Amino acid sequence: MKQIKGSGFLRVLFKMNVLPIILLTIVITTFSAMRFAASMRIETKNGLVDLSHTVATLYDKVYEGDYHAVEKDGEVLLWKGEHLLNGDFGIPDAIKERTGIDITIFSGDTRISTTIRSGSGERVIGTTANETVAEDVLYGGHSQFYSSTLVEGVRYFSYYEPLYDAKGACIGMLFLGKPSAEVEGLVRSSLSPIILFGLLTMLIACFVTIRYSGRLVDAIRKMELFLVAIERGDLHEEFSREVLERRDELGEMSRYLIKMQQSLQKLVEQDLLTGLYNRRSGEKLLKHVCEKYAKDKTPFCVAIGDVDHFKCVNDTYGHECGDVALTELSARMKEHMQGRGFVARWGGEEMLLVYGGVHLDRAAVYMQELLEAIRTKPVVYGDVQINITMTFGLTEGNDEKIEHIIRDADEKLYQGKNSGRNQIVV
Repeated sequence: MKQIKGSGFLRVLFKMNVLPIILLTIVITTFSAMRFAASMRIETKNGLVDLSHTVATLYDKVYEGDYHAVEKDGEVLLWKGEHLLNGDFGIPDAIKERTGIDITIFSGDTRISTTIRSGSGERVIGTTANETVAEDVLYGGHSQFYSSTLVEGVRYFSYYEPLYDAKGACIGMLFLGKPSAEVEGLVRSSLSPIILFGLLTMLIACFVTIRYSGRLVDAIRKMELFLVAIERGDLHEEFSREVLERRDELGEMSRYLIKMQQSLQKLVEQDLLTGLYNRRSGEKLLKHVCEKYAKDKTPFCVAIGDVDHFKCVNDTYGHECGDVALTELSARMKEHMQGRGFVARWGGEEMLLVYGGVHLDRAAVYMQELLEAIRTKPVVYGDVQINITMTFGLTEGNDEKIEHIIRDADEKLYQGKNSGRNQIVV
């Protein structure tokens, strides 16, 4: 800085070129940090709201009937139909294991079932919600999101939803929460390298000449647009090849942004093309089904499906058409699996289908319906109608390891491929 202070020309150069770049870098970093942090918090809120609706629907499907409270021996018991919810941790624990989200059911303002534990490891049953929550949700009858709720000394991003009996009276609450420290920690870990590289960029900018200032501003602008795209949720935004190939700190920072983008993609469990579960999610869901089978012998069946001659579709009509075909087939399979299980994109044009609560004969009937629906309805791409078929390998779940069940279904799939395709091998 002494050199700049001692030279009129460098001082003017600093004010006219370097200083605006420094200010722009600060603005970009601050703006991106604030927007990214706000986006993460909004995403957390939306996730809690969506999961709350899913949990409420799950309780409605598993336990038929209305919520109602009965007082017995000075204790208020909360029922769902004929099922007592006091001390029932099955569904909350299963969801906590899969999502990491804590769940609590309140009878009135008292916790009767929860995944939250005290410092000694015991569930915090019998404790009460704070007055603000009770006033807003229990007595006000409104669903409510809180960015800071203190439970057993831990602050949560939390969502409360009222539970009503058959007469429309609010008799309890459903709580879903994620520790604030986890969300803030993710935000900090994602933003700290960006801020660090922003500071390095500002130091470098002090020594950049007018000849390179235009290119430098252009590179920072592209980084800003990339960060804004990431903040909007577009995790497949392409970054400027010109900036990535730079051999300076901006190029290094840009390559780190690509790594950050790839890390965020791994956090997303949904397959972006088809809208189905991706393989990672499919493996988790299948693990849960296997655990349920080991616990209570609930039957299930597993199928691996593959689009027949999919390479020919790509080679003939182009990869865009192939994507349309995969998207259309995925939509049909997703609709077919509603209420029966789940479907995940296993890889490429391979799909994993898991039927819950049925044996092999019933699953085979379901699969035949799906195969007929695929056969009889062509995929429309522009002015072209393309007849698509699929081959499936279907097996019934058992006590074997997941990889053995998958391998069995996969072997049946290849039997079908080698014996004519367009069929189900059971």
